Amino acid sequence: MSKVKAISRRAFLKGAGAVAASSLLPHFPNIVRADNHEINIIGWGSDFFDGLFEGATEATGIKINREGLPSRWSDVMQKFTLWGQTGYSHVDIMMTDDLLAGMYGMNGWALDLSDLNAYNDNSEDITGPVHQLDSAMGGVFRLFYFMGATPFFYNTDLAPEHPSTWEDFVSAGLAATDQEAGVWGWRPLGGQGHAFNTMLLALHHTGADLETLNDDATRAALQWMYDWVNDYEITPPSTINEGWSEVIGLMAGGKAGMVWGYEGMHNSIISTVDTSVTEDNLGWGRFPMGPANDSLLTHGWGYSIPTASSKHEQAREVLEYLGHYDQLRTVALNNVVPGLKSLFEDEEVIAQIPILSLTGPSWGEITEGAQFRYPIVNHRQVSQLWSMFDQLGEMILSGERNVDEAFQWAQDEYTIIRLAY
Repeated sequence: MSKVKAISRRAFLKGAGAVAASSLLPHFPNIVRADNHEINIIGWGSDFFDGLFEGATEATGIKINREGLPSRWSDVMQKFTLWGQTGYSHVDIMMTDDLLAGMYGMNGWALDLSDLNAYNDNSEDITGPVHQLDSAMGGVFRLFYFMGATPFFYNTDLAPEHPSTWEDFVSAGLAATDQEAGVWGWRPLGGQGHAFNTMLLALHHTGADLETLNDDATRAALQWMYDWVNDYEITPPSTINEGWSEVIGLMAGGKAGMVWGYEGMHNSIISTVDTSVTEDNLGWGRFPMGPANDSLLTHGWGYSIPTASSKHEQAREVLEYLGHYDQLRTVALNNVVPGLKSLFEDEEVIAQIPILSLTGPSWGEITEGAQFRYPIVNHRQVSQLWSMFDQLGEMILSGERNVDEAFQWAQDEYTIIRLAY
């Protein structure tokens, strides 16, 4: 990739009209003020994407400058929020996750891509959860190149069978727990920014009213999570500090009977040095059936075009190339879980992504009916809702508030946030 020109922080703020918000964003990318034959793409990605974008340049004649994102997610959210609010025009394609795409789509900061051939040619092949997301958001604001999910994993030495119901889940958790040995039946991802996912899983499984959070199902979800730690005692109080790497290490060390995790957790657990969990005793499946359903959360990344970009025509031409089936398959062959159903059964893709080869259930069965992070990604106040649900999950798992207190807090906070819609 060619060298990019630096743009000073002062020049950026002047162009964006955002001097008052400058303290929010300590870092800015070296974005080129591109001419009509080049565009700027910003997003995370390995060197593989540089090669992919070089191919797009050869096919379209449009030079692509790629810049990365800050390592801290809070910085990313602040940066994108400021860009959207101020109409910053020097980013032409964004590589966005669910939160960023929700923020841009619901606030009118991203183009609807439903008229692209790259979308329509693959439309029937796109997984159901993506179509449901597009419907919930009222538009197609992202072309997915990655779509993962959050399976339920268990150590069959501690929990021999997949629990089919919440009652079975508690029984399995109690049987696996040995507090003196540091073994706990259920270790959800409760810390380091994952509490909001755990909270949303519980709300989805009880069928909570996500427009109000004032129903019995919402209370049931809070009670369910609270009881893991304080009643059933199948989850340790330390769960609030246990994020991705901690839970992987505890599972690999035989200290967890059951966990939830992203699809990449499968390989991470069995490849950990001296792991006690291998392909032979690592079970997986859908979540135990709650009062309403057993669905997983799904998540993904894709390409979006900000409305503030001054290069819509060029960006759309590049996305026609990047969103073509052949290019999406190329990304999948780089060990990136695809969002196209046909690629779940592509032998070459399966060879690169081992989790797609698992059976009982298959990946297609795992993701059937999976839900994105509603109500966060389909409302305008994405950042505030993300923070609210994370705080709610933390306070209920930590015992900072009891169920009644957390239930009231959630309604009060939700009302305040929604008043800004």
